[in-house]
Amino acid sequence: MARRNLDELYAGVCDGMTYKEIEKVYPEEFKRRQDDKLAYRYPRGESYMDVTLRLEPVAQEMERTREPVLIIAHQGILRILYAYFMGLDRKDAPYVSIPLNNVIQLTPHAYGCEETRFCLMNKKEMLNDGQDEPVTSMPRGDIATVRELKTQYSATDPIMNPSSC
Repeated sequence: MARRNLDELYAGVCDGMTYKEIEKVYPEEFKRRQDDKLAYRYPRGESYMDVTLRLEPVAQEMERTREPVLIIAHQGILRILYAYFMGLDRKDAPYVSIPLNNVIQLTPHAYGCEETRFCLMNKKEMLNDGQDEPVTSMPRGDIATVRELKTQYSATDPIMNPSSC
């Protein structure tokens, strides 16, 4: 079943542009997004916060469902849902690594979710993943991990920097 709530973040006037094109055509907007990816709203578009509000009813419906649910969506949508179900702070959601060509199975328990990842295609098989997101938009080193709020992310953190097969 398709849900419009699962549509990707709408980039407004930047819709259809690559990050490199946005940096060239709208350098001030590019910098504002780099400075605060969570709250930044594209001109005539959405922010991660807007999408979080849009996804709230979907997440609540998923919590009530007692049968398996498969979500196929853009990375931004998956980041928000993953952060919600894993109990991450919402400010961390835009920086969660959701590798392409992977299935992430979350199994709910009384106090959180158990995670299992399945690689569908390893990096060597991928010629180009189509992503050109700037390095500064990737997981930050100044935010807390899921399990230990006082520990910073590291290159070996399996949640924020999972191996890609």
